[in-house]
This record gives sequence, structure tokens and C-alpha cells, in this order.
Amino acid sequence: MSEQKRHVLCLLFGLSAAQLVCFPVAAVELTGSLRTHDPSRILNEGNRYYSFGTGVERRFSSDPFIPITSKFSDNFTNWQNGPVVFTGIPDWAQSKVPNNKGNMWAPDVFYFGGQYRMYYSVSSFGSQNSVIGMATNTTLDFTSPSYAWVDHEMVIESEFGSPYNAIDPGIFYDDSTNRMWMTFGSFWNGIYITELDPATGKRITPTSSTLNIARNPVNPPDAIEAPFLTENDGYYYLFVNWDTCCQGVNSTYKIRVGRSTSPTGPFLDRNGISMTSGGGELFLATEGSKIGPGHFSEFSEDSIDYFSYHYYDGSDNGRSKLAIEEFSYTFDGWPILVSDLPPGDYNRDGQVDAADYTVWRNALGSTDDLRANGDNQGMSHNIVDEADYDVWRDDFGTVYIDLSGSGSSAISATVPEPSSFCLAALGLTAVFFRRRRAADHRST
Repeated sequence: MSEQKRHVLCLLFGLSAAQLVCFPVAAVELTGSLRTHDPSRILNEGNRYYSFGTGVERRFSSDPFIPITSKFSDNFTNWQNGPVVFTGIPDWAQSKVPNNKGNMWAPDVFYFGGQYRMYYSVSSFGSQNSVIGMATNTTLDFTSPSYAWVDHEMVIESEFGSPYNAIDPGIFYDDSTNRMWMTFGSFWNGIYITELDPATGKRITPTSSTLNIARNPVNPPDAIEAPFLTENDGYYYLFVNWDTCCQGVNSTYKIRVGRSTSPTGPFLDRNGISMTSGGGELFLATEGSKIGPGHFSEFSEDSIDYFSYHYYDGSDNGRSKLAIEEFSYTFDGWPILVSDLPPGDYNRDGQVDAADYTVWRNALGSTDDLRANGDNQGMSHNIVDEADYDVWRDDFGTVYIDLSGSGSSAISATVPEPSSFCLAALGLTAVFFRRRRAADHRST
């Protein structure tokens, strides 16, 4: 069911946000021009959303220069092609990487200090002769007279024999410490991180230290790239791509993740295996015609966490396309697709328990709305009370996601009484209302 259709059904019921639990769907149904590769994080300026991606390889001298592609949407779902970013490879990068194919790879755009900073890669396939550069703009609105990308040249480079390959930049600003970091890397010993100066967007010094934070020892060795670092509730999460891209329906990309209490690691998976030793929780792999998903980037709005990525469309000759989905964090702090949550998990924490009942009950009304009344045969069949909770508890018990991949499993456990969640329920209900408003905004 599309988000728009779900919203219409909510309206048909004639219920207010305080009466009906109606979350947005997990996968955002996209239309329009979706061809992209290595999409950047999505940014919102004004009433428009923007995304940037790897440019089109220039195979012949007569081909047009499309170093970096751009897309925009006025409603988050229908995407159109925006203007080309740059008209050619900057002179300094052309000199550093003369064998580039006329395109720039995997841009990440980050808003900081009143400007948009675009970090981009220039390289050639299968080579360590690579650079990461930075350009800035005061606006993403390409109709504005102020719109202009100003190049600030090199951030970091690599050559044959370097410990890393300087492509796929991902920018992270740590609000708790006011420090800025750049993750980067592809193959050649894996993923690295280096600190940036927030004021300039460049490295602290041209020789600032770099640290290896993730590797893939198999399938084939060192097949890892496209890092993205984010933070949630005191943990830092490193998302990476494993395996190979750019082979259409034969691509084997998949997204893995580890977490740490520090932005520099060590990043561990659920079993405590470090990502420098091949660890990493599987987050998303091929599903149906969405083959080889990769290049995770986070976008949050109105308390909803989204991620964008590209996949190779098995129903369209393996063309690379944009996708957007919602994700959440489980009760034990691991990112999970909203589509993988169990039925009844209204607070999106990977388990169904009294906290979910409390959200459901409070959203429906606590005394006279019989849609929450599970005790239709009891003495209190005309009100919603603890007896309804007992029916709900007997029906659901406590259901946890089985993260081993074998499906959900019900576990017999004592479920706390709803009264013990009354304070938490206020916050959870507030989150629900913000999510509903966000769904309303996007469906207009």
C-alpha cells in the first residue's frame, strides 16, 4: 500500500492523530527519474529535497562532461534530474589523476557553518591513484542567483603503495565533542578515518593521522567501500558496503554495520567481532529485484530516520536506481529496517511489549474508544482498562525479533504493567505524533 493510499484511508476513518496509530510505510515509493549511482545523503532546503551522485563516465571525446549528477524532489517521492555539478574535472585533480574517465565519484554533501560542503572523489577504476576534493555552495537552489559551486581543491590523496584508496568520502560532525571526521576508502586495506577542521572542512594538517577502522578479508579480499558514520544514543555506527558493485544484476554489494562508543572505533558487530577483522552485522542485501544494495546515507526528519541507497534493478536490465527506506534502532541498540519489525511494534524497538500497548492505548484513547477494547466479553466491555491489557498480553506475550535470520520468535516472559510505562508513553506518543505529521507533509 502506498503512503498516499494509507493516508487517504486514515482520513476516511475520520480519526484524529490522537485516535489512530497510522505510521508511514517502511519503503518510500519513488517515481520519476531514479537513475543514480553512489547517492549522497539527502538534504532539505526550503521545500525541496536534493541528492547528488557519481557522474557519467566519458567513454568518447565527444561525450558531454557530467562529472557529478544531481536530483531534486518537491515531495520526497517524485525525483527529477537537476543540473550537472561542474563542467569538467578541476585542473588540480586532472593533474593528480590524469587517467580519470571524466567523472567524479560518490559525493557526500554536508551542511555546516552556513554553507554546503561537497566532498567528491576523482580516480580511475581499480587504481589507488585517487584524490578527494571539496567544493562549497551557499545554497542548493539552482534557480538562485547565489548558486555556485566553488572548488577548494584537495582534502586527501593516495598513490600506488599508499595504505588506503582515497575515494568514497563520508562526513560526520560529532555534536557532543564539536569534532568533525571523514571516513573514506575502498579495497586496499579497507576503510579509514581522519579528523577534519570544522572551520575549513579540510584535514587538521595535511599529514593528520589516518586510522584503519574496517576491512573485508574475503569475497574477494578487501572488497569493502562506501563508509558512512552516524551516532545514536551514545553509540557510533559505521555502515559499509561489502563485495562488488557496478556489474548490474551480477553485483554482490550488501550493507553491513558495526558500532562503537568512539567515532574512531573499534567497531564491533553483535558477536563482538571487530570490523577490522571482518566483522559487521548484515543490514541489507539483495531482496527480489533490488540487487546489490549499497552506499548507505542517512537522512532524518521529524524524528523519522531514513536511509537512501542505490540498487541494481533486476526488472530493468540491472540499471542503478535510487531507493529510500525507513530504519529504526532495536531495544538493544542495533539498526533495523522498519519493514523487518514485528507486527504490533508501535515504538519500533524490535520487540512487542507493554510499551507498545501503551502507545496503542494512548493513541486510541484510554476510556471509551472500543478499537482498543480487547475485553469484549468482560464486565468492562464498554471501556478500555487493565482487563484489555490482559487480553493483549495473552495474545501477544513478548515478541522479540530473532536476529539470527530464522524469523521472529515468541518468548514467554512477564510483561510489565502499562502503568509502569506512563512517563515513557508520553514521549512515545509524542514521537508518534511527529511521525504522523511528517507523513502528512510528504503526502501533500
